[in-house]
Amino acid sequence: MQHFNNINFERQGNTDNDLRLESNEEVCQAIHDISVTALRSIKIFSPDLEYHLYNDEQFRQNILKFARGNRYAQIQILVADITTAVHHGHQLLRLAQQLTTAMQIRLTPEDYIETGLSFMLVDQSDFIFKPASSNPFAIHSNCKNRINKLLEFFTPAWEQAVLAPQSQQFHI
Repeated sequence: MQHFNNINFERQGNTDNDLRLESNEEVCQAIHDISVTALRSIKIFSPDLEYHLYNDEQFRQNILKFARGNRYAQIQILVADITTAVHHGHQLLRLAQQLTTAMQIRLTPEDYIETGLSFMLVDQSDFIFKPASSNPFAIHSNCKNRINKLLEFFTPAWEQAVLAPQSQQFHI
């Protein structure tokens, strides 16, 4: 496993276009803004699908439109603990059950859980990074260097992860 070094992550690479997000409302708005720009992929790394950020009707509509409007759409979500999302009836779980070819939710491998961070990558052009998922502070950026670091962390975790059974469509 490649450990993610988030020490000074927000200061690495090109920081000229960084936007500091200080509240959950600002993070939500940034999530909406970059999700509508997706052309190929949306990747989310989250400890628990952060209900206050991702269980939002506008975001669900953005994901649905993206997946249905692009046959190459790929939505990959890694979540450490899906229990809270299941308990609250998270919209992304229901959406994953509908969009089985475009969207998958997998359980984060144990080696990657302790990071405490959360991020969303859209294509390889934008990201929102939260150093601590419990803290509303985040960065919205398009720095290629940091995007590559997030991808280097996400990709092997994704490859080792198993599909979350709660996100699968059941046929009765």
